[in-house]
Amino acid sequence: LVPGETVAIEVADRGPGIPAEQIESVFDPFTRLETSRNRETGGIGLGLALARAIVRDAGGDIVLANREGGGLVATIRLPRG
Repeated sequence: LVPGETVAIEVADRGPGIPAEQIESVFDPFTRLETSRNRETGGIGLGLALARAIVRDAGGDIVLANREGGGLVATIRLPRG
């Protein structure tokens, strides 16, 4: 995706972030890093897999990165027009 020909949406937080070696694996279906959660408390690990599939189907991409000082930023880039 070419800057200027794309639009970027960033969502950032100041949570614990994600271990660097697991950043790509969180996009795998049914992957959940929060081990204390169970099906009664929410999530089955499909959210990021679906988000990436939808964004890529639209010709874009979504990436995650840890923020300096803590937290995570999700960047969605989509083609303009």
